[in-house]
Amino acid sequence: MLSTEKITRAFTAILEEAEKLGETQISDEIKDGLALIISIAKHQNDIRGAAKGSCKGSHSA
Repeated sequence: MLSTEKITRAFTAILEEAEKLGETQISDEIKDGLALIISIAKHQNDIRGAAKGSCKGSHSA
């Protein structure tokens, strides 16, 4: 099993790579998917079923 530190670093890497992709020319559908991936990585939790606006916090990239 992975340590918490390794999992945190993995989510950070996913976040960084998704943000890089978001800066390229991609379709709106892909941008929406990347935004969801970025939110999941920032929260380190599956927030897909959460109510809009319920995941506010002081998360830094």
